[in-house]
Amino acid sequence: MKKFLVICVMLSFPLSWVGAQAVEKKYMQIDGLTADERGFIVPDVSIYSKHLRRGAASDHRGIFSIISAPGDTVFFSAIGYKSTLLTIPLTSSGDHYITDVIMVTDTIEIGEVLVLPWKTYSEFKRAVLENKPVDPLMENMEYNLAMVQQQIWSDMSPTPGQAYRYTVQQISDNLYTKGQSPANNLLNPFAWQKFAQGVKNGLLKNEPSKQAKAKKSKSRKKKKSD
Repeated sequence: MKKFLVICVMLSFPLSWVGAQAVEKKYMQIDGLTADERGFIVPDVSIYSKHLRRGAASDHRGIFSIISAPGDTVFFSAIGYKSTLLTIPLTSSGDHYITDVIMVTDTIEIGEVLVLPWKTYSEFKRAVLENKPVDPLMENMEYNLAMVQQQIWSDMSPTPGQAYRYTVQQISDNLYTKGQSPANNLLNPFAWQKFAQGVKNGLLKNEPSKQAKAKKSKSRKKKKSD
């Protein structure tokens, strides 16, 4: 009886040792890189092991590492890409398994969408064709500002340098407001300041210009000489 027990213990020891080695080699580390079809890195890919129920993610360089086992299925998913499955071969041996995972782009093409502020085409046509009434107050103010500007330029004799600066400023303003509504000087405080100074200086008074004064003085001198 004792011999039989000794034989059983001796036979069970190698079996337990082989089983322990099998348990030790059951898990392995899966390393690799996540990239798309063109070879570009795909970062922040979610990784999940179905057998071990563990998760991981690739870093900003696309490098990933996860613990798995032979025969396990590993899921790879990322926004904008189709889910990819990686099956670890049962014949794989060793502690490491290195592989690259190709993520296929998942692109959904949709038709062109045109967003308009009108509900129907008839409303759009009505808004474009109808003449919008102009506020008489705004029209009068713009007319007065134009008259003031005309009076200022008629009383001034700009030098070539001033004319050049004015032309460059006009070109700059046109480029700045290209494709937009023109600037409204009614909201410009400097234009109002200039207008107030012009009113104080008598720009709105019907005073004869310098040329008219010169003509009158010449006519007076001729009369005196006659």
